[in-house]
Amino acid sequence: MLACLLEGPNRVVVKDVPTPRLSDGDVLVRMEASGICGTDLEKIDGQLGPGGILGHEVSGTITEVADDIQDCAVGDRVIAHHHVPCYKCNLCRRGDLTLCTEFKKTNIDPCGFAEYFRVPRNNVEKGGLIKLPKDMSFDEGALIEPTACCIRAIRTAKHTPDDNVLVVGLGPTGLTHVQLLNNWTSGIIIGTDIIESRLEMGKRLGADETLNPQKENIPDTVLRLTENGVDLALVATGNERALEQAFASVRKGGRVLLFGAPGQGAKYSLDVSTLFNRQLSLLSSYSCVESDMHEAVRLVTSKSLNLADLITDRFELKNAAKALENAKTSKTAIKTIITR
Repeated sequence: MLACLLEGPNRVVVKDVPTPRLSDGDVLVRMEASGICGTDLEKIDGQLGPGGILGHEVSGTITEVADDIQDCAVGDRVIAHHHVPCYKCNLCRRGDLTLCTEFKKTNIDPCGFAEYFRVPRNNVEKGGLIKLPKDMSFDEGALIEPTACCIRAIRTAKHTPDDNVLVVGLGPTGLTHVQLLNNWTSGIIIGTDIIESRLEMGKRLGADETLNPQKENIPDTVLRLTENGVDLALVATGNERALEQAFASVRKGGRVLLFGAPGQGAKYSLDVSTLFNRQLSLLSSYSCVESDMHEAVRLVTSKSLNLADLITDRFELKNAAKALENAKTSKTAIKTIITR
């Protein structure tokens, strides 16, 4: 079978590898759609450290199950969640599920950019296989995991129904944040990006205002629109310089949530005196768990979210390297999907 593997910094290879063999409790899934995440691109560049598995936003069809599996069957359409917590350790008991030491040790085999992948027993038992509703496409299924990450982030930020919110970066997750906030807050939603097509889509998907920081002063415009600044700034990009825009745009007592994954060793010079005197909060949110995935499925099924319109580019698995390059360099792409 074909799989797209990372064999070193900037060394992406699509090659034939053995189809995974199942052990007790495992499930084999044929990939139908797999989304390219910004963290995939950062792994390729080495920004998140050496190595890593490519592809984790994945949906497919079960083709084989171990003999002791009863809750799923061949032919089931599913979303596979790559990381699951143990639900038993001290961190899990405190609700810090994505900080569980077992969380990142779990994964699909060999990756999400493969014709077939194995979902290991631990993931299956912890609920890491979620059935797709009949009216949900595989493409939408591939976007459930990043949507669930956005849901968890907004919950972590302790948003209130009347928050004014700034979303910094209108890539796929930034645009998903805009849609979620459009459902969950009556306040003003402001999105910023330097790519015009993303600003246009942000307005179409629910942002009240979209601003280009290369053309206008974001903090000044935010202050004019909100009087005191936004209650919450969501930084949906891994570029640490975006934090400056966020901190300068929140009101006194406001919250800044870092959602995009910064590169390894990234630094931001923070005026802690201003942080203290203005009583600002800096939060972060990483990944999601199964309950967030189920909530994402519910919102898409109820037509509260439009994920299909985020998908602008599709590539077959054999052209995965080209797909990754497109996701990295295109000025028009929003979400790039790899299909079987």
